[in-house]
Amino acid sequence: MNSGVQNIVNGQGIMITISGMLIVFAALAITSFFIYLLPVFLRIFASILPAEETSHHIPAFYSTPEDEALAAIGFALHSEACGSMVGKESF
Repeated sequence: MNSGVQNIVNGQGIMITISGMLIVFAALAITSFFIYLLPVFLRIFASILPAEETSHHIPAFYSTPEDEALAAIGFALHSEACGSMVGKESF
């Protein structure tokens, strides 16, 4: 009856270990290579499918005094309809 390292040698444990390490190394190398080439792929896709241009300016109608007054009136009507205590002083 063999025990210890002799069992690993008899069962070809060394070869299994080396082949497992090579498989993991190959998988990590492929993953690293893909990550390395990812910016190149993204540049190619960006030239094929350009991004949509969006404007980031704020429209002028958001800051008019009439809209602020209408918003205040709408808030007051909503508060009265729902019976909210917001803005009411209770003594």
